[in-house]
Amino acid sequence: MGVLKLLAVVVVVAAAAVAVVDAQHGTVGRPCEVSTDCGTGNYCAGNKRCACLTTYVEIDSYCWRKINPGESGCTQNRQCEAVWPGAYCRSGECRCANNQPPFRTRDGLVCLNYGFCPLNGNNPKFRIENQVQQCYGGADATCEAIGALAYDCICDSDDCTVNNPISFCCPSRAFACIQPPNEGYTPPGGGTTLNHWYHDPITGECRELKYQGYGGNANNFQTKDHCESYCKQTCNRGLPLYRDRTTGVKQEPVYCQGNDNGCNNPNYQCTTMGTLQQCCPTYLFICSRNGGIPTEVYNTAGGLPTEFFDVGIPDGTGNTSPRFYYDSREGRCIQFSYLGQGGNFNNFLSQDHCEKFCSRILCSAGEPLKDSSGERNMECSPTGSGANSCPSTHSCESTSGSTTFGGVCCPRPQYVCKLPREQGNCGTYSNRWWFNAKTGNCEEFIYSGCQGNANNFETYKECQDYCRDARSEPQCIQGTALTDSNGNFIICGGSSAASTTCPANHYCYYDGTTYGCCPTQAYTCSLSYKSGASCGPAVTRWYYDSTTRTCQTYSFNGCDGNSNNFATQQDCKDYCRVESCPDGGEVWKEQNGAARACTTNRQCPSTHYCTPVTTWTGTVYQTKSLCCPSKNFVCSQPRDVGVRCSSTRITRWYFNADSKTCQTFEYNGCEGNRNNFASQKSCQNYCLSEACPPGTVVAKDGDGSRLVQCSNPGGNGRVSGGCPDGYTCYSSPLLDQNVCCGASTELQSLCPASSTPFISALSLQPMQCTPNVDGACPGNFFCWFSTTTTSVNAFYCCRSPDSVDTGYCPPQLVPVPGENGAQYKYCSPSAPLNDAIQGCGANRHCQFSTNLERYICCGLESDVRLPNVCPPQPANLVPVEYARAGTPQSCPDNSACLYTGNDNGFICCRVQLGNGKS
Repeated sequence: MGVLKLLAVVVVVAAAAVAVVDAQHGTVGRPCEVSTDCGTGNYCAGNKRCACLTTYVEIDSYCWRKINPGESGCTQNRQCEAVWPGAYCRSGECRCANNQPPFRTRDGLVCLNYGFCPLNGNNPKFRIENQVQQCYGGADATCEAIGALAYDCICDSDDCTVNNPISFCCPSRAFACIQPPNEGYTPPGGGTTLNHWYHDPITGECRELKYQGYGGNANNFQTKDHCESYCKQTCNRGLPLYRDRTTGVKQEPVYCQGNDNGCNNPNYQCTTMGTLQQCCPTYLFICSRNGGIPTEVYNTAGGLPTEFFDVGIPDGTGNTSPRFYYDSREGRCIQFSYLGQGGNFNNFLSQDHCEKFCSRILCSAGEPLKDSSGERNMECSPTGSGANSCPSTHSCESTSGSTTFGGVCCPRPQYVCKLPREQGNCGTYSNRWWFNAKTGNCEEFIYSGCQGNANNFETYKECQDYCRDARSEPQCIQGTALTDSNGNFIICGGSSAASTTCPANHYCYYDGTTYGCCPTQAYTCSLSYKSGASCGPAVTRWYYDSTTRTCQTYSFNGCDGNSNNFATQQDCKDYCRVESCPDGGEVWKEQNGAARACTTNRQCPSTHYCTPVTTWTGTVYQTKSLCCPSKNFVCSQPRDVGVRCSSTRITRWYFNADSKTCQTFEYNGCEGNRNNFASQKSCQNYCLSEACPPGTVVAKDGDGSRLVQCSNPGGNGRVSGGCPDGYTCYSSPLLDQNVCCGASTELQSLCPASSTPFISALSLQPMQCTPNVDGACPGNFFCWFSTTTTSVNAFYCCRSPDSVDTGYCPPQLVPVPGENGAQYKYCSPSAPLNDAIQGCGANRHCQFSTNLERYICCGLESDVRLPNVCPPQPANLVPVEYARAGTPQSCPDNSACLYTGNDNGFICCRVQLGNGKS
């Protein structure tokens, strides 16, 4: 006997050692990046620390597997108690408190105080007219026959088939876990509030419940571990598929492997729950008239409900509760009055939860678009034959279970996966996953339980499977980047083999992360407004009217449309340059509304600076020196929410001069001040360039995260020390540091030698323009056609650093002579280029002369002065260049130095051959 005892001890010790080794799969709280860093039983939580899975319990910083009542494999009492309060480990097996044998339900073994329900004692028992109803022999079907469709038959003995024990119906595991939180009540004599827990069916998390000690429902647990073990190891919603056991009256769940292998029932799908896979009801089955209850079960209770919802059975209180059900005929969630007991699983506590859950029978992710009422789904034809169609962000999907329309508009993965992380604004937090389009990975985040957006997945795998082919959206300065027929963004630059050339009216833009084909400024501001496709309530937006040269409002339907679409009037004015200062904003106006013209004797306020501004008078463009706000003044203004002029507020950004950061605020839509930006990026770009002259911007380091600083001896505000080529050092009062202002050598190459492009302080991009259109560029800038690889053959606003406004033509341009020796050729800005009388011809511009107060033709000096100055005889001579010294030696080979006979002086002329070559 001594030897046998010794062997028994050795076996127990060995089993315990194995259990300890099995338990120590990664220390809780250890830093991690992905779950594989943590080991079995752990996962990498949102705080990048290892935590225990719900099927494991933390004991002394290690994760130990939870053991159910009646099962072997335990070493620590906590392994048992985490599943059922009071349970303990004895001889490697989990036992219920008071050494009572566990009771078998169709969902597994539970611990009971015999004569009571597994949860919350007598309170959840099924009653009719306040009388507890009996079931028989432990058969759950006898509960179903009296209307308790999702209840278990429980008795006051461990064997309900002998000695006729008292039996009653208690909510099944699945039904208990979807009940609303119920704190119960305090008896007249007083009582103690208990810290209990309930399972939140919306978020799937267990939360604290201040239980008053009496009443309440079955969704009531003494510990969080008990709540998680009971409700997180079953189907998300609804009863799993069951089958008969070889012994006993209780059924057992059907277990499966992968997809639907083993379920063999169209109403169920194989679902992973922890380490197990069960056949759980499909979304379509839950959101149907059956509500996840098989028809044969309903038939035992008199048949399916006449409506698409089940009101249940009165609970004896006379009260009803507002609930929501999904009506597959109408494709929406509708409220009904619930009587308090029974019913099915098409029974939701809120409309939001109902819509998010049941939208999955229509869309793989997100919810279908609503029509203008905001209540019904927008209809479409999946075959494409109907008049109704979806916006480009959505596709028409057939509606399973719908009998009145063919399809609904579901969001495309490309649209869903570019949405930002959105927490929502409720207070029931849970861990979810979202696709970060910038990193191309799914990341964990904390979800508040309601609202948010479609980029919200319950598992990492679900997120990765849905968004694996999604591309990051290029962030155009204005409008959206081009997509192909599948909704994928077109790649136009970088080292990708898939890169292509952008079509007309678009240019290749790099936003710091992604290349894309974005609409040009000239194209955007030439478009007519487009109301777009309906995808929710219409909103008021602004567009640029190229006919009246003003910004006007229109009603935008929410999706598609075009790039001539602005959130505010100021955004429209800044982008399309309507009475706009070079760096954005409006000119200073007198009390009578007239713009203040500035001269040597009439200066601007200290908050503004004097600069040439081209404005539209109503009939012609006119360039005058006017007062424009400095960036320092703009970025120093306080936050101003403006006045309400639309039904919705707009999230905008302003520069906080105290913290020197850009922060969000809710803008009412009209008025306010200029410290109001469409994005954090544009706010930072503009205000960090506060010290820079118009058309120049700050230099940043290689990754764009920090400003390049420079020295500033002498206190004169600028020196060149420490700045890259093309930049000059300036002192920034707003930032309290020195910064480098200018343009990169790459951008300078867009313009002719000794000239620089105008760089927008909002976007840090060179300003594009439309040729031969007056006012296309700020004052002292002209529209130049650039053929560099960077420019992709586009027109840009260029200037010479040393140029001044002559009062006749913009810098680097000279007047075109008129007919018969006239000094100027007058023109009309609206006349065609080839108009012999009022047009200027190719490569020339009709510009307003502030000295003449008339429009004259201007052109590049080399184009205007060289033609027609070489004598036509005796040979067909063409000009080559001006003679630098008026001597033959100053001309190129094969050319002659000739006197023109006018103010142009000497010119080098060369013979032009018959084929046009010289």
